Amino acid sequence: MDPNALHNISYGMYIVASIDGKGRCNGQIANAAMQITSEPATIAVSINKNNLTHELINSSGVFSLSVLDESTPLAFIGRFGFRSGRTEDKFKGVNIKKIDSGCPVVLDNTIAYLAAKVVNKFDCFSHTVFLGEIVESAVIRSGKPMTYDYYHQVKRGTTPASAPTFLKSEMPGRKADVMQKYRCVVCNYVYDPAAGDPDGGIQPGTPFEKIPDTWVCPVCGADKSQFVKEE
Repeated sequence: MDPNALHNISYGMYIVASIDGKGRCNGQIANAAMQITSEPATIAVSINKNNLTHELINSSGVFSLSVLDESTPLAFIGRFGFRSGRTEDKFKGVNIKKIDSGCPVVLDNTIAYLAAKVVNKFDCFSHTVFLGEIVESAVIRSGKPMTYDYYHQVKRGTTPASAPTFLKSEMPGRKADVMQKYRCVVCNYVYDPAAGDPDGGIQPGTPFEKIPDTWVCPVCGADKSQFVKEE
């Protein structure tokens, strides 16, 4: 099997959020989501069974899906994609709203959102696919939805091992180009001097050694000491 064939399936970048009966909320990055039917309007999301969001959706039977804009900073995606809601509040300082069920909807960097009640679920090995009937939706502002390809190719983001689209072939192993690349040992983000980190104020062409020590990984927030040379 050539795993590269899977890269040609179109994905988006979303935040899926939910709540449990005790009022505990959480959200995570998800890329495997799609509309299934129009009458009634339903959507499906694939969530790793080990994730807190999976636990909350199972408990409450509701979830929301926020469609992220292309301009979304990597740090914002890293907050919801590489941190655990079991140890920190991902919503701290984030603009949200709650629908009638109490389920949170992330509004920051969002161009549209959907909220749904679970009507079916399917066991898919490491993940569960939740099928939800849409109960509320809105367009917040104009913008261009971020695709999974844009996230990787332009934003230079990485994929957590718990994602349904994670492939072992995405692990480090690429050769360095003209300037030495460095890899974050926490999330496998690769700093490429040719691209820099414009969101973090690092201009293209800046060698890793010239980056201020206060700089952190744009994806997971790890400090500069957590980077190693990319072989």
